[in-house]
Amino acid sequence: MTINKGTIAIAIATLALVISCYGTFFKDQASSLNKPNQQQLSSTVSISTPAEYQQSNEALIDELSKKVSSLQRKIANLKLHANDSYQEQDTDEFKELVLDVLEEKQQQEDEKRREQNPLYSFYADLPEDYDLRIKSEPDYAKQINSQLREQTLDPSISDLNRLAALSQLQMNMYILNKSTMPEYDYEVVGNILNLANNSSDEKFKIQAVELSTQTPVLDYRLAEQFTNLLEQDSNDYIRRLAAQGLMAQYYQAQNKQGGYTKQMAQHLLSVYDNSSDNAVRATLDEMMGNQDMLDELRKNAGY
Repeated sequence: MTINKGTIAIAIATLALVISCYGTFFKDQASSLNKPNQQQLSSTVSISTPAEYQQSNEALIDELSKKVSSLQRKIANLKLHANDSYQEQDTDEFKELVLDVLEEKQQQEDEKRREQNPLYSFYADLPEDYDLRIKSEPDYAKQINSQLREQTLDPSISDLNRLAALSQLQMNMYILNKSTMPEYDYEVVGNILNLANNSSDEKFKIQAVELSTQTPVLDYRLAEQFTNLLEQDSNDYIRRLAAQGLMAQYYQAQNKQGGYTKQMAQHLLSVYDNSSDNAVRATLDEMMGNQDMLDELRKNAGY
C-alpha cells in the first residue's frame, strides 16, 4: 500500500514529542535528586514527597496521552482521505486499462477478419454511423458511390480491392433499398466478371462470381459471360454459380423487361439443347428443378 508523506511526518513528530516530554520529565527528576545541598540553603523550600511525585507523573502522562490520542486521530483521518484518493486513482487506472485491453482485442479481431476474408475488410473501417449517413445524406451517399465506382474500374489497384469496392457499392444500394443506381451498372459488374474469367486465383474467382450472380443489373452481356464460365471453367462450383447467374437474369427479367425475358428464355434453351457437355446440361437441370421449368422457358421463348 502506498505510504503518504504527510502520514510519515506526523508519525515522526509524534515520536519526537513523546521523547521530548519524557526526556524533560526524567531530567527534572534527576536534577531534583542530585541537588540536596541547594535544597538545604533555604528552610522554606519544600521537599516533594513520593506521593507528590506520583501525582505529578500521572498528570504529565495524562497530558501526553491526550496529545498522542489527538495525533493518532489526525493520522487516522489522513489515512482515510489518502486511501479514498488512492482508491479513486486505482479505479480510474483500472478502467483505463480495461478500455485499452478491449480496444486492443477489437483491433486484433478486425485484423483477423481482414486476413480471413480480405474482401470484406472494409467493414472494419466504416464509421459507426455509416448506414444512417448513407440513408440521410444524399450528397454523402453520391460521393461515396462515385468513389467506389471509380475504384472498381481502376486497373491500377489490385483485383481484390476492386472487388471489395464493388461489394461495398452493392451494399450501399441495398442500404438505400434500391434495385438500381447510376453508379452500379453493367460496366462495373461486367468488369469484375472479366477479371474473374482471366484470373488464376481460384479464391478471387469464386468470390467475384458469387458477388456478380447477386447483381440486379439486367444485361445480355452478363448472360454471355455467365455462359462462358458455365461451359469453360474447370471448377464445378464456379460452373454452378454461373448457371445460377443465368437463371437469375431470366427470373429478374420477368418482373422488369418483357423483351429480355424472351431473349433470356431463348438463350437458356440454346445452351441447354446444344451443349455437348453433359455436365452443363446436368447443371442447368439442377438449377431449373423440373420439366415444368423447361416448358415455361419454351413458352416464353415463343417455341
